[in-house]
Amino acid sequence: MLKVILSINKKNRLEAENILFETAPHNWVVIFNRQTKQLTLEGVFPSKHEAEQDLLNFKEFISKYNNEVEFTKLDNEWEEAYKDHFKPWSYKSFNFIPEWEKSSQTYSKNNINIYIDPGMAFGTGTHETTRLCIELMIDSFIHVQNKSNKLLDIGCGSGILSILGQFLGFESIYAIDNDINAIQNSIQNISLNFNDSKIQLECKPISAIENNEYDCVVANIQSDILINYANKLIYLLNNKGQLILSGILNYEVEDVDRKFNKLLQNKVKKFSTKKRHLNEWCAIQYKI
Repeated sequence: MLKVILSINKKNRLEAENILFETAPHNWVVIFNRQTKQLTLEGVFPSKHEAEQDLLNFKEFISKYNNEVEFTKLDNEWEEAYKDHFKPWSYKSFNFIPEWEKSSQTYSKNNINIYIDPGMAFGTGTHETTRLCIELMIDSFIHVQNKSNKLLDIGCGSGILSILGQFLGFESIYAIDNDINAIQNSIQNISLNFNDSKIQLECKPISAIENNEYDCVVANIQSDILINYANKLIYLLNNKGQLILSGILNYEVEDVDRKFNKLLQNKVKKFSTKKRHLNEWCAIQYKI
């Protein structure tokens, strides 16, 4: 396996993200090093040939800004490296535990333990964007009495938010991701937590979601995709629904909020907005 690192400038980040959006699904992730303040685009590929083919999408971008490209060969243990960075953590009465520490951890019987092995999928709860969704979901639905409520999880990744949704009492849960590896990983994680799951999984893009009404829609994806599909996301809510958006950098919040506020004003007479920040990330919750 080969890791490719493409250095980018902060002011050119949006342009790079637009290329990623146009070429999705892809092998790339944007990385910001808080210590060095450097911004890089990193991807993992089976071979140098495949990496070079994918880099053709950035040919004009690299030529325009004279970006450096670094190729690094990964050893055979790279797929297990993520385990070093995923440690058990808790929020209120919920514990989020790596699957490989399941037998070694002891927690209060009054708490709910959620076991996750993210593998190559996104979502351990330790990343700010996922953690913000988790906190907002728990705060909003931990005491929900209506057991007929419906949850839509867009960009489900490891399945962690859908799994949390079942523990919170959602009776109907629909989770999608455009990466088949994420769907397969979600199936594995669901089996770690439930013998009888209420979670329906499908590999599909947002554009293919059938019209329906949900009590809660949670979307932890890129802010430009949130903006592009804002109208669809809003009209998937029922008349008392909640929309939780994450994957938003602090400097993107105003653009996202402006778009959703305008559309919500056209749909309903009254709604509330809550923003929650963690480091350089933000999540926005809209309640109708």
